[in-house]
Amino acid sequence: MIFATEDKASSSNRIKTKGILHFTIGVRDHESAAEFYGDLLSCNHIRSTARYAFMECGGTYFVLAKMPNHVNPNAPDDDGHHHAFIVDPEEFDRAIQILKNRGIEIIKYSDTGHLTFPGRHAYFHDADGNCIEIIDLWKDKT
Repeated sequence: MIFATEDKASSSNRIKTKGILHFTIGVRDHESAAEFYGDLLSCNHIRSTARYAFMECGGTYFVLAKMPNHVNPNAPDDDGHHHAFIVDPEEFDRAIQILKNRGIEIIKYSDTGHLTFPGRHAYFHDADGNCIEIIDLWKDKT
């Protein structure tokens, strides 16, 4: 592989990223996971390959990766490793009711103490133990 070396780069330089294209969530069955994320969270299933389901949500992308030896990243009631999806304020309460009606356990709810991303937060797990957060992200109220 040949790379242009016109600009000098040192170990103290930073790479100038400009955004995130996607994040990847490991699952046991990427096709059934795509149905779950599409049906519950209204994410768009773009296409699938033998290993990946490519998803879109509000102009942001994520990939569901089939991992037969997938290990749950969280303990049953843990939300430490999670993926957050923004919902409108008027949708948040409806979303909570949908989760309850579908028998999906809300493992945590909070609306205080979030300094970086203030709002109402609800956390639940998908079938593979991945923690999903829905958030009614508040604008700065100070």
